[in-house]
Amino acid sequence: MNKKALFPLLIFAAFALKLSAQFDPVREQERMMSFGRRPCFLMEFSGTDAGVVEDVWKKFAKENFNAKLKKSKGEWTATKLRSSVMGDEVFTLYSTIETDGVKTSLAVWVDAGSYFLNRHDNRRSTEDMLGLLRQCYYDIRRAAIGKELKTQQTYLSTLESNQKKLSKTNDDLRLSIASWEAKIQKAKLDISNNELSQETNLVEQEKQLRLLEETQRRLENVENEGGN
Repeated sequence: MNKKALFPLLIFAAFALKLSAQFDPVREQERMMSFGRRPCFLMEFSGTDAGVVEDVWKKFAKENFNAKLKKSKGEWTATKLRSSVMGDEVFTLYSTIETDGVKTSLAVWVDAGSYFLNRHDNRRSTEDMLGLLRQCYYDIRRAAIGKELKTQQTYLSTLESNQKKLSKTNDDLRLSIASWEAKIQKAKLDISNNELSQETNLVEQEKQLRLLEETQRRLENVENEGGN
């Protein structure tokens, strides 16, 4: 490959690498919640059922923050929490799960009492929390894909079951055809025998008719019979 052809490929590879490096599944932003607009951590999932996000998030919060999330006025909340991520600070978790039918979003607020966690007030804990929530993001993605896989497996099982039924129906039809063909062959033979029987019967009818006519003449000419 010459240098002129190689250069555009290097540019494209560098651009793709830059885009990949820029992607972060957890974004920091300010978002409205029960206390007003506060810093939070946002994750978004395309084509993911809100129930999957809820189940994984509740389990994740329990395992990583010992948080038993309870829902109140649209927010999932757990208070008086401790985690190595926050050092010695006691904190409260607030979270919401929202969907528009296309995307499902999970927003997480960490209330440390005097502030809501953000990199301006606590850079180290913010970075640690981002790292932890990235794990949560991938847990949710795995659960969503796992659910999709299970749905596909169920559909495949249904197709396989339908295939067996269709195959059995096909076998039954072939057996029926074989039975019908045997009956048709027998019917053809019966027709041939019947036609022969009809011909024999017609000959017998002719003979009987002639005999009947002869007997009728004898009856009419009984006086003319000679004495025998």
